[in-house]
Amino acid sequence: MANITPRNNNFMSGDRFFDNFFTNFMGNDNFQVDIKEKDNSYEVKADLPGFDKENLDVDYDDGILTIAANRSSVTEDKDEEGNFLRKERSSQSYRRQFMLKGIDEEKIEANFKDGVLNLELPKTSKEDKEKKRITIQ
Repeated sequence: MANITPRNNNFMSGDRFFDNFFTNFMGNDNFQVDIKEKDNSYEVKADLPGFDKENLDVDYDDGILTIAANRSSVTEDKDEEGNFLRKERSSQSYRRQFMLKGIDEEKIEANFKDGVLNLELPKTSKEDKEKKRITIQ
């Protein structure tokens, strides 16, 4: 059974209260992610249109898959004398985390094409131990 759990989704969580409020109020600014469990692996597809491979940071640490995407742009309009008529800056930063335990970290594969990040996360061959029931005295 999949052990996929999005992280930090509590609407009232500390410093992210206003970020979550405006994200939920104005619409979902997160990128879309599909996770499919197969017999021997997880297949992850993240839609990141407009991003380049260099804008992405993907890591797997202690059972947590993190996908982050960051980009900045500057638009300048100047007159003939080089004076600004308009100068705009924008920055976008997205981050998603998922709990995926039992991954063989050495065999993770990733590619990015046409705005879609594809990850193949092979499962370890070790069987998860059954939960130990603790008897209360």
